[in-house]
Amino acid sequence: MSKFGCKCGNVISDVVCPNEVTGSVLSDKSHDKFFDDVCSIINDCIAHDRRGDLGGWMKKHFNDMYPKDLPLGEMIHDAIHSLHCGLTLAVMECDKCGRLWIQTKVGENQYREYVPGSQDQIKVLGFNQEVRSG
Repeated sequence: MSKFGCKCGNVISDVVCPNEVTGSVLSDKSHDKFFDDVCSIINDCIAHDRRGDLGGWMKKHFNDMYPKDLPLGEMIHDAIHSLHCGLTLAVMECDKCGRLWIQTKVGENQYREYVPGSQDQIKVLGFNQEVRSG
């Protein structure tokens, strides 16, 4: 994307990456599928590598233009990232009014708006990290 016009007149920009105005939504069902498929990707990669057929695994996950000389960890990362992108809906947050714009279908450039119930705290997206004590 790059820029998105909010109804309040603000322009949401995701030119800087990473940023705090875009994110993704993963439903419960998609969450389960994602982690099941991550496990399958890794197990299949290990099996292919043990057989000396990493090229076979790469053909399952990448096109012919994909670099053949990347470290295995980066290839697994790319396969998992592709899986994630195919299961998540994009979300954008207006940093002026707090509206969330959520993609209606994966891969489509159509969004539905959600307006916050109050203006007390409009910022939702950002760096989410679990706070652990001690």
